[in-house]
Amino acid sequence: MNQNSKDRLIRILIGYVGLYPTLLIVLTLLKPVTQGLSLPVVVLIETIILVPLTQLVSFPLAGWVIERLSRKE
Repeated sequence: MNQNSKDRLIRILIGYVGLYPTLLIVLTLLKPVTQGLSLPVVVLIETIILVPLTQLVSFPLAGWVIERLSRKE
């Protein structure tokens, strides 16, 4: 496997590691607030909160974790 393919796989893995825990936390915390709203409004609110949180916190943190794990190998 060449380096370019390996880098792509690592980025995909970082995306999964960063996205899913953040998604679960945000959905759990917003459930009481968005419970009575329509689906489009719920999706809009969750997206406005989820995207910046994921981009600014979760992806760098997931990248750091994967980098630490790859150093140990």
